[in-house]
Amino acid sequence: MKRMICVYLLSTLLFVACKKKEQSEAEVGKAAVAAAKMAVCGKEIITDKPVKAGETGIILPAGTKLCISPDNLEVRIELPAGYAFLSREISFTEKALPVFATYACYCSVVNNACQVFYAEDLGFGCLQSSCTGSCTGKFTYKGYSVDRVIHLADKEAFFNLPEVQEMIRVLTNNVSPLEAYGKFSVFGVSFYFVQQEKHFLEKASCDCEGTQACKLKVVNLLLRNGETSAKKIYFCEGGCNGCELTIN
Repeated sequence: MKRMICVYLLSTLLFVACKKKEQSEAEVGKAAVAAAKMAVCGKEIITDKPVKAGETGIILPAGTKLCISPDNLEVRIELPAGYAFLSREISFTEKALPVFATYACYCSVVNNACQVFYAEDLGFGCLQSSCTGSCTGKFTYKGYSVDRVIHLADKEAFFNLPEVQEMIRVLTNNVSPLEAYGKFSVFGVSFYFVQQEKHFLEKASCDCEGTQACKLKVVNLLLRNGETSAKKIYFCEGGCNGCELTIN
């Protein structure tokens, strides 16, 4: 009798284990199918000129990859090398800015998605006829709203952006006035915050395989009320690989 009970229990456990395994495999399979659907493009385009994105004011550079979903509910975007998306909601401690984002349209009346459209000469935007109210488009990255596209290859323009300067102020807020200089990084782009210029310039250099393409540059942070002199950051910029500021 005991032997029969043991056999029955063992059979039950094996059945339950197999059932769980089948369910687990089925769930994994469903997730894989869903992911594959998300990755499929109804239409894929590599732009050969700048593209306007609806009413957002964002212009995507030439070479941007557009993936329009089969249901026309979103456009998945990949920027070309040297460009990135900027968002006020992304922490400045991130190692790099995103190069991917999603453009989708939302209906004001029923508060759900409406369709996007793409026309070669007009760019892409929201198809108002797919919504009973107003249809508004926006860019997002991992749930964050995306504000603009920036050209990372132009470090000087990057460090002059008000948002970036504000982040630099937060990063350097607790630096002692007695500290001559210090190295920092915002979104993976490094710079030196300099308070004693003469001491810093005696040691700073830019070199790129012995060429003169890599230049030392300085940007003044915008003056605030009560400040008598601008705070300065230094960095190296040039059209060569490995153009970074070093201290000797």
